[in-house]
Amino acid sequence: MTSPASRRCRQGGVSIFTALFFLVLFGVLAALMARMTAVSHATASEDILAARAYQAARGGAEWGLYQVLRPDLVPPVLQACFAAANPPGLGANVAVGCESFPLAAPGDYFEGSRQFRIYRITATAQIPGPGLTVERQFRVVVEKCIDNAVPGAPMECLR
Repeated sequence: MTSPASRRCRQGGVSIFTALFFLVLFGVLAALMARMTAVSHATASEDILAARAYQAARGGAEWGLYQVLRPDLVPPVLQACFAAANPPGLGANVAVGCESFPLAAPGDYFEGSRQFRIYRITATAQIPGPGLTVERQFRVVVEKCIDNAVPGAPMECLR
């Protein structure tokens, strides 16, 4: 029969292996949690940059719409497309372009006394981030109409 002291000596090695196992297990879990947290923060940062770029592109498109629709012109006229521009104050690098349709002369559609022009405005915003550049594009298509039968009409075509 073995004495209790000799039994204790044989079991002492088991607790060291158990402690090492748990130390390695908790270390791996801590490393995984740190990695997941870092990825989560990077993803959130990219989402914020993307939202800012989208809003800047949308602001550029609205600026372009104002340039071609110009409600302050009396009498109302069909504006020509503006040259590519970088409007100020949008918090990003925004390139705004304009195309009018049809491209062939005279460049307008006619329906009775009404004259139509279609504009396509494209705004592209770029925001640099840490290690990447986020780019968003916003495109709008708008039609402007002038009724030539109503002299000095304060409004565009009424339908």
